[in-house]
Amino acid sequence: MNCEPRWPARVLALGYLPLGLVAVLLTASRGGFLAALVALAGSALLFLRRPTRAMMAAAFVLPVIAFVLWFGVPHETFERLTTIPAQMAGGDLNQRLNIWDAGWHAFVQAPWLGTGAGSFVAAAGMNPQDTAHNSVLSILVVEVVRLVHCCMHCGRDSVGLLQTRGPLLLALATALSVWALTSLVATVEESRTTWLLLGAIALAGRLAREEPQRLAACFADRTHPSGAALAGPAPAAHPAL
Repeated sequence: MNCEPRWPARVLALGYLPLGLVAVLLTASRGGFLAALVALAGSALLFLRRPTRAMMAAAFVLPVIAFVLWFGVPHETFERLTTIPAQMAGGDLNQRLNIWDAGWHAFVQAPWLGTGAGSFVAAAGMNPQDTAHNSVLSILVVEVVRLVHCCMHCGRDSVGLLQTRGPLLLALATALSVWALTSLVATVEESRTTWLLLGAIALAGRLAREEPQRLAACFADRTHPSGAALAGPAPAAHPAL
């Protein structure tokens, strides 16, 4: 919404926010709902960079979105989401504590060599349809070396993330925070989205080092009066951008 100069793309970005939230609510996933709250918080921080007039217009839209959510999402979903505080305070996080305990015992049995790729369920003695519900534990049971490799990737991307500036930094940090929260309650190490996100952060960090002015021009705030002036003319085509 802030950086795209073409209005169809900006409308598409604006429409994704309520549609994405509705899609998460319809799954009735408590972990997904918490991750969505992190994403909304990051989006709100980005929105605070917009002009006051745009913020006032959004204030009138929020009641409409709330109305659609209240009548478009089953009330049973909201009832399930209200159990989040109880689950976090004294519950078992929907049997996750038992799963993690079984996974830890499986790791203790083979702490160095691991049990092999895709073997968490069998090693932990769980139902074949279940998962580890924790990415770190899932990788740890399979192989310690793989966990070290993943930590190196995340560390490299964290350094690349800190090299970016402005709205790009905030946007990528929000996306990485959503991924980190999700990885605590789900197995996301094999998801294509995980590696797409880490690859995008690595690319952004490299461009921030090698071509900071061109990167800043691509992510300038087109909706703010001073944004276009600061950005200057549109940069020439670049394969990476």
